[in-house]
Amino acid sequence: MKAIQLTGPRAVSVAEVEPPAPGPGEVLVRVALLGLCGTDLGFYDGTSNYLRDGWKSYPFVPGHEWIGTVVGLGPGADPELAGQRVSGHNFRPCGTCPHCRAGRIRYCPDRSEIGVLGDCPGAGAELITAPADTLTRIPDSLSDEAGALLEPTAAAVHAIDRLAVGARDRVAVLGGGTLGLAAAQVARALGADPVVFDPQPAARDLARRLGLRASAAPAGPDEERYDAVVEASGSTAAVRAAVRLVAAGGRMAQLGTPHHAVDGFDAAALVIRDATVHGVLSGIGHWDRLVALVEEGAVDLDALVDRVFPLTAPDAAFACLADGARTRPKILVRMDAAAAGAGR
Repeated sequence: MKAIQLTGPRAVSVAEVEPPAPGPGEVLVRVALLGLCGTDLGFYDGTSNYLRDGWKSYPFVPGHEWIGTVVGLGPGADPELAGQRVSGHNFRPCGTCPHCRAGRIRYCPDRSEIGVLGDCPGAGAELITAPADTLTRIPDSLSDEAGALLEPTAAAVHAIDRLAVGARDRVAVLGGGTLGLAAAQVARALGADPVVFDPQPAARDLARRLGLRASAAPAGPDEERYDAVVEASGSTAAVRAAVRLVAAGGRMAQLGTPHHAVDGFDAAALVIRDATVHGVLSGIGHWDRLVALVEEGAVDLDALVDRVFPLTAPDAAFACLADGARTRPKILVRMDAAAAGAGR
């Protein structure tokens, strides 16, 4: 089968590799669409903290955002999964540590994450295997594009839940990318009126087309104003600004992932204002709620997709991902044209 391979900074190709076989409790999935995100960009340009800290090394198959169709079953897998359109989370926990035994698989110290952490190859391949208990069935009402965006945007639902956002909360979202626009839409569905801050005009325009308020940057009156702040970009400037925006007794969710330590992070201000800071990892446990929000029209994921590239052009896909001039945040790669017809 064909798979995307990163062999070094800005070195990407399509290689022929052996197809996987599903083990006990696993299924074989023919991938329809692969999503590329900021984590993948860090792998592509070599800046990723996973590479720097030795958690990942070239060469490897990237990709952790995907949708596909179940085409094979391993021993013990539910026969009803055959032929189903699915997506799924990418944590592969050890299953034996105290966190795993307590059901807290996000915190497993020995976990791997496909395409990100450890030796598990990513979803940038025509076929992948996945444990059946990691899958979410995708209803016919969702497009393939929306299904491919569930993995990253479920983390945005997690962030809003951690902040316990309600209708009376003043909510600020820093970053008008995939995570930020999803988080803002979820906050709005709860009755809040969030404002999205992003320096890029295209991001602000898209936010407004989604019916959200948008501004280029926080100003003086915004400081210490917001009950709930979501930092969704990972940029140094946004992380610093998020601290300035949190009101006394407020809450902040660090959803974006900086690829280095952030100088000038004002921890003293958080203490003085008695603010709560949440680091948000993954959206495990929040998929079903997100699917319901998309089905009812409260969250529009299709609007976040900029372009869909063919598997034969991974270099163009990654180049577009690195290009800040695109008008929408999400880049997808069509892995298998025959499998990608459902949904839209």
